[in-house]
Formats: sequence, C-alpha cells, structure tokens
Amino acid sequence: MRLHARTARTLSTLLFACALNCVCPKTAEGQTGARRATARESKQQRGGRAEGLRRRDDVREAVLALMETADDARTFDDRYYRASIQAEAADVLWPFDERAARSILRRAWDVTTAPGAVPAFKHEGDDDEDVLERVLEARRFIIAVATKHDARLAEGYLKELRHGLDASEGEGGEDGASDEGDSQRARDVERRPSWESVQRLRTASDLLDDGAYASAALIAAPAVNEGATGELLDFIVALRARAPHEGDALYLRLLERTRVDPQANANDVLLLSQPIVSPDLRIFIGEDGSAHMKQLEYADEAVSRAFSGAPPEVRRALYATAAAVLLRPPPRTPAGATNSDAATYFAIGRLLPFFEREAAQYAPALHTRMSALSSEMGAARAQSLTANMGTSSLAPENPVDPLSPQLEGVARATDASGRDRVRLRVVMDAARRTLWDRARAVAAEIEDAQSQREARRVIAIYQVMSVGRAYDDEPDGFERAAEFVRAADVPPEFRAAGLAQAAELAAHSGKRAPADALIDEALLFANQAERSGWRNLTALALVAQSAARVNSARVWDILATFVSLANQSEDLPGVELQFEVGYTQPDDAPFSYVPADPLSFVDVFADAARRNFGRTLKEARALKDEVSRAMITVAVARAALEKSGGDNKAR
Repeated sequence: MRLHARTARTLSTLLFACALNCVCPKTAEGQTGARRATARESKQQRGGRAEGLRRRDDVREAVLALMETADDARTFDDRYYRASIQAEAADVLWPFDERAARSILRRAWDVTTAPGAVPAFKHEGDDDEDVLERVLEARRFIIAVATKHDARLAEGYLKELRHGLDASEGEGGEDGASDEGDSQRARDVERRPSWESVQRLRTASDLLDDGAYASAALIAAPAVNEGATGELLDFIVALRARAPHEGDALYLRLLERTRVDPQANANDVLLLSQPIVSPDLRIFIGEDGSAHMKQLEYADEAVSRAFSGAPPEVRRALYATAAAVLLRPPPRTPAGATNSDAATYFAIGRLLPFFEREAAQYAPALHTRMSALSSEMGAARAQSLTANMGTSSLAPENPVDPLSPQLEGVARATDASGRDRVRLRVVMDAARRTLWDRARAVAAEIEDAQSQREARRVIAIYQVMSVGRAYDDEPDGFERAAEFVRAADVPPEFRAAGLAQAAELAAHSGKRAPADALIDEALLFANQAERSGWRNLTALALVAQSAARVNSARVWDILATFVSLANQSEDLPGVELQFEVGYTQPDDAPFSYVPADPLSFVDVFADAARRNFGRTLKEARALKDEVSRAMITVAVARAALEKSGGDNKAR
C-alpha cells in the first residue's frame, strides 16, 4: 500500500517525537548526574583547599608560638628548663626555619657553658654530683637535638662537653676507667668505656627512646673506636630490636674494629657473641682464671631476642672475628694480668658447637688450639672451665611462682598481725601482675576485717585500671566494662579512669553516642576526686586523653578544668600524674602506683592538638606557670606540625 506524501510526513514526525521521548529522559538523567558529580567534586575541592589553608595557618601559628616560647624561656629562673625548652623548640622549628632554630639551639648551649653557669644549675639541697648531672643532662639533650639535624654541629658541642667542669669530673666509678692502670686491667677482663663514650651512649639512648634511630647510631658510632664494651653492646642490642639495619651496621663495625685490634682478647669474643650464644647471660673470665656470669634482665622481650634473626652476613662476621682473635698468638701481658690461656680455652669451647654448625672451616684449627691449651693448663683447671661452657642462662628452666618468696614469709610470721602484713604485700603484688584469683584467695585469708576490705579494694582498683585490656576483644565489651566499673568499690578517680577506658572501647566499636556519654560520666567522677596527691589532676588528664582519642568535643572543656586546677599548684613542672594505691593500716603497709609509668600532662595536650591545634593552644596559653606553659606549647606545636606534614613550610 502506498501512502500519501502528506501522510508519510506526518508519520515520520510522530516517529521522531517518540524517539525523542525515549531518548531525552536518559540524556537528561545523564546530564543531571554529571552536574551532581561536578558539584560534589567542586565541593570536595573547596573542602580540600579550605583544609590546606587551615593547615597552612596552623603551621604559621605553630612556628610563631615556638619562637615566642623560645624567647620567653631565656628569662626562666631554672637554668635547666631555660636550656632544655629552647633546645626542644629548636628541634621542632628546624625543618621550618633552620636559621632561627640554629640560633635558638646556640643560645640553649650558651646557657650551660656561660661563665658561672654550672653553679647556677644548683637547686636547694643539691650536692655537687646532682648539679653535675643536671648540667650534663641539659648538654646531652642539646647534643641530641643537634645530632638529628647537623652531625658536625653535634660533634662540635661534644668537644665542649667538659667546659666549666673539673677535669676529673665523671672519671672513675661507673663512668669509665679512671687511670691507665685501671684501664689496662679493665681491658684484660671487661673493657670499660671512657667518660666521653659514656656520655655519647647516654645521648644515643635518649635518641633511641625518641625514635631517632639513625641519629642514635650516628652519635654512638665513635664509641666503637674504644673496642667492645658492655655498655656499647647493650646499646647495639637495644638499637637492633627497634632498627635492625642500623643495629647490624654498628655491630658489624664493632666486629671489624675488634678483628684488627691487637689487644682484643677472648673476653671481647665472649662479649660480642653474647647476643647470639646467650642473649640473657653475660660471661667473662676473671683475673683468677674462673668464669664469672651475670644474668641479664630485659623489660622488653624483643630486646632480649634482638639478634635471634641476625642475617647470615652478620653471623659470618662474628665467627670470622672470633676465629681471628682466638687463633692469634697470646699477647704479652704484665704480671698479674688475666690468664689469657684460660679465657681463650673457655671461649673456644663455648663457641665450638656454633662454629661446627655455621662456620666449620675454622673448627679444625680451633680444636687444635683448644687441645694445646688444655695440656698447658692441666686437667683440673680445664675441667673446671669446661663445666660452664654450655651454660646459656642462670634462670631456672621451670617457671618460678613470683609470689612464692612472699608466701613463704606468711608461714614464717609468728602472729596474726605479722601474717596479715605479709598477705597485704602478696595481694598488692598479685594484683599488679593481674593474678586476680591468687590475689582474691590471699585476701580471703587476711584475718583483720578492715585489712581484708582494703585488700579487696586494692584488687578492684587494679581491675578497673586494666578494664580496657580485659574487654577489648569483645564486640560490645564497652558495655560490660562500664558495668564492671560502676559496680566496683573504688574511689571516684579510679571510676573516672575506668569509664574513660570504656569510652575508648565504644569508639573503637563505632559506637559514637555511647562513647560521648561515657566521657561525660567519667568527667563527673573525675571532678569528685580529691585534690590531695594530684588525684584530681591525674583523673582529669586520663579522661582528657581518652576524650581526645575518641574525638569527643568535651576534650577542651576538660582541658579548661585541668588548667584551672593546675593554676592552683606551685610545682606543676615536676608533678608526676599517677594514682597512689595503698592501705591505711598497718603503718608499714605497701603501696604502688598506677599507671606504672607516669602520665605526662604534656602528652595530654599533644593528643588534643592533633584534633584541633588552635583550641588546644588557647588552653595551653591559659596556664600561669611559665615552665609548664612553655613545655606544653612546644608539645602542642610539635603535634600540629607533624599532623600538617613537613612540606607545609611557614610562609
């Protein structure tokens, strides 16, 4: 069928309209989505720009606060704080204004070295040794700061370390060999570092604790030139536990130094092999030719096992050094020196099993040398040394009950009062170790009713203070933790600390509202705490720290209250924020502190500054004590600058 031309045009128009009706909604929808995406992207860009500007403003304000604080510190009466706060301000400022930081650090050094500076460090009641250590501590801190940024500057300060001190200060005692005779004797038995190396290693340890591993290794490295000492090896072990690369490099350097040292002996080998052969036992051969052993105790298990994963090249270097020293002809020694034959015999026998497993190429020569030494010393003496060759630890193989010595004291007590006194100590120790069942069992045996109630309260206090760890692996652990804290028979300051921990558990579970409510509840109890013994300040600090961690807006209200109370104190810079836990009876009843490590009020403000620098700085500036205000301002500025990133320079 043929359509009329007019009809065809009409149908075509209708079909085109239908097509438009089908296509246009999709096109319009796409255009609308694109516009929304563009709007979102634009909003994000604006937000990003605003955040960038805010961070830049924070950097500028933080840098200005550091400079003002460093200037204020120049007038402090306390010389130690006058120097240390300027040095810390320079440390934080250095990446943002190196020239100003150098000037401030130099001023800090001058505080410790100016004419008459040493006596000016004296506090009431100090003896000469106290003053000396305070001056040296300030100088070491400045040197540590310099080491982070300019090693040459640090070495220059180290050359001035004795400035203004008596030439004999620091010599003798535990700080190094005091004369040539002592040095030679210590070298034959146990080498001891010089006074200068002791100061280096103390500075390096401070840097290590601060997380500046490369700087710590750098400042400690020159101590290698004096050979292997226990102090240096302890530092290397601690360094390797945290920074294996730096620790291995310094250990390899010490091995090489020992290998080419003509005075190196078997005791040096025993010391250097200790981290691998017996991490917890230090052993050397004394002047009498007998083995002397010392069990080492480490607070951190990682330090004890620092060299358990030492790479093959490190172990090969140890065996090469040990073989080089043990196979060389014995040096001529003065009369009365260490029996080098006995030391060499013992060291070879102790290390032979390790040589045979890991460096067998040296084993035949070492066997031959050991046999020759045995025939020279005599069977009895060789047998005496052989008995201790395989000893790797003096600790008992089976676990020892940590409470047994005190429990034995209960049996030895002659009356009920004496037994109760010992039981109170056992309860305290058991609670500190979180041995709850043991603590409750001993508390139940206390005969005096009041003492028994107090013992149970001590257990409850320790449980409340560890409630965060007790419930951290449960989905709704914050609810059980809060219920436990509310039901516990503890003073309000401990209840505040426990509820603050429950708030952190809630925040970690994504429960925003319960976390805020728990912070508010904790604050109520913190405000009820006694003001004696810093209980209220400690409680507020703990709640403020938790509030910052859970991102609660109440943190600045808490800081304001903290500042108000702190302004009523006369000795805030030296205060340690801890709770004292003890008994009222008997008079010699034990006590302890929780948390075990004091809480730093500086850290509390730093945690808040990571959330909002400006508001935290405002609260810090309200502190009346000039030293406390300066310490906190530097910490707050550091936190803000670290958050903003090192590339955001002040402009």
